[in-house]
Amino acid sequence: MNILVPDIWLREYLKTKATPSQLKEYLSLCGPSIERIYGTGKDTVYDIEITGNRPDAMSVMGVAREAATILPRFGIAATLAKDPYKEKVIFAKVAKPLPLTLKTDSGLNPRWMSIIFDNVSVKTSPAWLRNYLELAGMRSINTVVDITNFLMRGLGQPAHVFDYDAIEGHTMTLRASKKGETLITLDGKKHTLPGGDIVIEDKSGKLIDLCGIMGGENSSVTEKTKRVILFVQTYHPLNIRKTSMALGHRTEAAGLFEKGLDTELVKPAFAEGIRL
Repeated sequence: MNILVPDIWLREYLKTKATPSQLKEYLSLCGPSIERIYGTGKDTVYDIEITGNRPDAMSVMGVAREAATILPRFGIAATLAKDPYKEKVIFAKVAKPLPLTLKTDSGLNPRWMSIIFDNVSVKTSPAWLRNYLELAGMRSINTVVDITNFLMRGLGQPAHVFDYDAIEGHTMTLRASKKGETLITLDGKKHTLPGGDIVIEDKSGKLIDLCGIMGGENSSVTEKTKRVILFVQTYHPLNIRKTSMALGHRTEAAGLFEKGLDTELVKPAFAEGIRL
């Protein structure tokens, strides 16, 4: 798997005076292979190949962690900054929480964290966020969706947002799909499911998410959205792989989930999503 990592983003996690050419040389010898370097100065971007058995390295933070280990072996000082596993996370209590009923299957979904945000303004993202995503080869969409893509490329943890008011009964049930069930994903494509796919339905039985691959069009965030659910999770990798291949629907999120992600990354990614 190849990912684009902007140097300006990498150095938020990696403290070193190594030049881009030194990073390319030494990382390619021992870890993620930097195949090409694009641009110069603050717009330098690395095109990095990461082998399929290293989902932990398929992010800006993951590459920074590799570099912080590799560079000192060649006499270049380097340390990992903003290690998400070492961040202390304290969640504040909410005076009047909005209702949300959650039902899941731990065999399909080892970890699930979600939170509701009220009074959300869906608009164009700030320039710094648009710049980071665009340098990384990702299209800026809006303030809410861009945060989920920032978490996925930055930390290697996919996330999703739902329009809270589009979910009937404010109930989310994660389960295995039945053969022949259908849903339309965010890209407008209608899928007939083979069965055994991980999905989420609302209280009416309507499918609102093809989990680990792409959200449902019927619960998507629009400019009219005022309340959203941030949803950060992990899935059983085999189900994601089977569904993605059966439907011919390949996404970056599916490419990560099917390799098996660390459940301990969910909490720090969730906290970062809240902060953003």
